[in-house]
Amino acid sequence: MTLAVATVLTLALTAGADILLTTVRGDLWQSARNSSQRQVDLAVELLHHAGKSGSGAYTVDGLKVREAQFKLVPVPGITPGASPGPSREPKSPAPQAPEGTKVYSFSADGRYSVQGTVDFTAAEDTLRSVLVLVATGVLLIVLLGALLTWVTVGRALAPVEAVRREAAEITANDLHRRLPVPPARDEISRLATTLNATLDRLDRAVTRLRTFTGDVSHELRSPLTTLRTRLELALARPDSAHWPQVAAEALEDADHLQDLVSDLLLLARLDAHHEPHHRQVDLTPLTHDLARQPGATLPVEIDAPSPAPVLGNAAHLTRLLTNLMENARRHAATTIQVRVAIDGHDVVLEVTDDGPGIPADDRERVFDRFTRLDDARTRQDGGTGLGLAIARSIATTHGGTLTAQAPTGPQGGARLVLRLPKAPYAAPRAPGESSPAGRNF
Repeated sequence: MTLAVATVLTLALTAGADILLTTVRGDLWQSARNSSQRQVDLAVELLHHAGKSGSGAYTVDGLKVREAQFKLVPVPGITPGASPGPSREPKSPAPQAPEGTKVYSFSADGRYSVQGTVDFTAAEDTLRSVLVLVATGVLLIVLLGALLTWVTVGRALAPVEAVRREAAEITANDLHRRLPVPPARDEISRLATTLNATLDRLDRAVTRLRTFTGDVSHELRSPLTTLRTRLELALARPDSAHWPQVAAEALEDADHLQDLVSDLLLLARLDAHHEPHHRQVDLTPLTHDLARQPGATLPVEIDAPSPAPVLGNAAHLTRLLTNLMENARRHAATTIQVRVAIDGHDVVLEVTDDGPGIPADDRERVFDRFTRLDDARTRQDGGTGLGLAIARSIATTHGGTLTAQAPTGPQGGARLVLRLPKAPYAAPRAPGESSPAGRNF
């Protein structure tokens, strides 16, 4: 920046100085010519009034004077006139080469002619003095401009350097540190604020990842420890061990591990924000199909009078509704209610049960991963603790929301509300077409 400012100042001031010097030089030369012209005019007047006669040469105030009564000395470019008073050479532009420049004057009767040489010494001396002053001024202005630019830009970029130094020292182990925010509300201050907000999100993501890693390790360690203990006990007494029972128990632990790993892989794909397949899915028939799943022990009351089309991944949406209904079956006392409706540009699906409900303080915490409330802490009854977390992640990837809200009925219980953007139109399902609920997920 300093070099650019110095270059621009040098070019601009040099051009201005050149114009100034050209103008001053022309004025000085013209002044010298005018002064010499006035002197030769004065010499003609003196000769005319003195009445010199005879041929010869005279000197008047240092000027060469020739008397031309019988033989007129020819002067280039000058024709004697009949008008009274002295006649002279018309003014011309400032000469390019002033050395030897002449000025002339002659009397009206043609008797006298005077020739003078213009003295440019004083003009050249003045021009050299002006040149020195202008060059010195240009140099000082360029140096001052460069210095001011260096100081100003340096002070302006000092906060950037402070931010850079602090950012260079931040590692994954100290993401709690933040960048200094300059007091001035300028672009650098907004940049530092934005970077600090990014560090906040990164810190939360890393903290969440570390917590999640610890929870995963704990969740995997428990079934693995149980499986290892059972196998070690059976191997310690191979003759008395009931191997079919040992194998069945080991298979049960393996199934639990498989479910946990499958849920973790699904969460990893959802966290990667892979775009779902934007196919039209109607939640109304999908809800009816899931309510008729074999093995269901509690009745499901469905209120879905109209189609509820959404755009998304049919397998993921099926998994979302399955998790909501499984959560309701796990806690409901006698019945489960599902309502599907259109609310403006959204499709709203509510799953309500008549169980103990979710305390107000836990209505957000239930969507955290590996969260089990007090009445569902056991892994046998509470599942993996990832069902509602997976359901919310699927809703988020489809541009919707999933929340736990206060119950509306007198029976209490939990009330989970899913809100998804409504599809532009509903395509009717062909007769005999299989439901998305039958697909693998």
